[in-house]
Amino acid sequence: MPFLEKKSPISLARKAAAYFEMRSVWELIISAALVLFMMGLRVAHILRHNFDSDEPQYLHVIWGWTHGLIPYRDLLDNHMPLFYLMLAPFVGLIGEQATILYQMRFLLLPAYLVAAFCTYRIGASLFSKRAGIWAVILVGLYYRYHFVSLEFRTDNVWAPLWLLSITALLSEALTARSAAGAGLLLGLCFGISMKSSLLLFAIAVAAPTALLLIGRGRLGYSWSYLMRCSGAFLFSAAIVPLVIIVFFAFKGLWRDFRYCVFDFNFLARGAGDAGSVYKGHPAVTLTLAFLIIGGLAWEITRNVEDAGRAFRRVFVLILCAVYFLTVKILWPISNRSYYLPFYPLAAVLLSGALLALDRRSVSMVCDWRRMFALTPLSAFVAVGELVVLIVSQPVWKDRTRQETDLLRNVLALLRPQDYVLDCKGETVFRRRCVRLVFETITMSAIQRGFMADNTPRECVQTGTCAVATTLIRRFPPETRRFVKRNYLAVTSNLRVAGQQLKAFSESVHRYDFVVTIPASYEIISRHRPVSGTLDGIPYQGARFLGAGLHRFESNLNAGDLILLWAQAADRHFIPMAHPSRRHG
Repeated sequence: MPFLEKKSPISLARKAAAYFEMRSVWELIISAALVLFMMGLRVAHILRHNFDSDEPQYLHVIWGWTHGLIPYRDLLDNHMPLFYLMLAPFVGLIGEQATILYQMRFLLLPAYLVAAFCTYRIGASLFSKRAGIWAVILVGLYYRYHFVSLEFRTDNVWAPLWLLSITALLSEALTARSAAGAGLLLGLCFGISMKSSLLLFAIAVAAPTALLLIGRGRLGYSWSYLMRCSGAFLFSAAIVPLVIIVFFAFKGLWRDFRYCVFDFNFLARGAGDAGSVYKGHPAVTLTLAFLIIGGLAWEITRNVEDAGRAFRRVFVLILCAVYFLTVKILWPISNRSYYLPFYPLAAVLLSGALLALDRRSVSMVCDWRRMFALTPLSAFVAVGELVVLIVSQPVWKDRTRQETDLLRNVLALLRPQDYVLDCKGETVFRRRCVRLVFETITMSAIQRGFMADNTPRECVQTGTCAVATTLIRRFPPETRRFVKRNYLAVTSNLRVAGQQLKAFSESVHRYDFVVTIPASYEIISRHRPVSGTLDGIPYQGARFLGAGLHRFESNLNAGDLILLWAQAADRHFIPMAHPSRRHG
């Protein structure tokens, strides 16, 4: 038998470079190295990058679903339910662990790879496989996209679904079937968030505009064909959100569902930054954008002979511009996660532009000719992004401890049936005593009088004895004052019901105090055992105290007595200024 000839690594590298339309093996090596750095940093930052306040909030909603809380009735959340339905089984399997947020971040890593694959496919469709590879690298190393895309948030499933939809729309031969598939993927986006209306609006503007610029005759599409594709797209896009709406209406939860997903989000009007440069001068911004984008689109129509490729480039260009400007100018509230669908498409356009400049640079006669021939401009940009990424957050600095320490303390201190007061659900594994979620929309609605902050009353009614203070600055002023009056800090991120007792002015043995949160309390001292009478009855340890005035008469001149929630005392959560305790 003839021996099989083994292929050398150099031969394989050359074939890979040829497949991805690279200029040389050296370019393939550079791109592969950058991809490895990109993925290595992603894994490192999953374990080191600080948790955004949205991450435990989403996880708390999923936890509530797995513990019998009724969505939208018992939990206020302004997102559609598909994300939670997808991940609830995994949260149930993982259980209540302080490290669960790391695991949930890793669980979304496949969605990031889907987004990277779509970026590559879109880049190959618009320009070349080479442009697709560099687009993946450029967006993956861009620090804003890198950090937001590794977090556990709805947007990191929403954005990949959107990119899949665009990938289907940009297929070589658009058919009613591929349009229906793209519409269904967009419908899944609506199943995660109603801000998918931004995506639908961008498509509704970009597609007919690109068709008008390129020309229907040049593309070879008839009106009946375009109507069939448009109808298939819109019909399939409506399926998922309609099924969800009908389901909640059938379950008798329509009013709660409508309030959370629709009415609550409309409260965002007036909560945005009207003073930003974009919102402050919309006419100037739109005029400049129209001139720039129109000029670029016109250049594409003149210089690209392939009508299909010209259409795809103009479509993506207008799509990016419309989405970006809509978020910046028209949308009342936006944050960094809103741009997750925008960055990959912008990276595709940037990659194509850099490769075009690279070709012109190589054609120039200068001393840098050989360097440009071996190393594309995209590589220099990517290396710069890599440096910024490493400097912005060194991987040796762990910024996740605050949230994991909070979860450990919550699990150690609170029983499953205990209520807790937090800002957005950052305690994850315990039921919140209030329905309000203290974020931008809520705070704006409270300030404008559309919502009432009844948090102190809810704390009293539910007997809430623990408060998470990592985001205490976001509480309304009255709630902050209530917390500081009635809760003592036992860790850097938790307060529990209690107060420092002060002796009556006429007697150093008499302590009059008012209990606001009805619960079981202990009286502890840092220096000596506590003895005396509480409300006329000999004090012998923890006792339930109702709301109102109480009196403790000490047998000794104790001086530094503290009234503390008994469960905290039993589990050794002692006020931070009092590291030890003694109680009778």
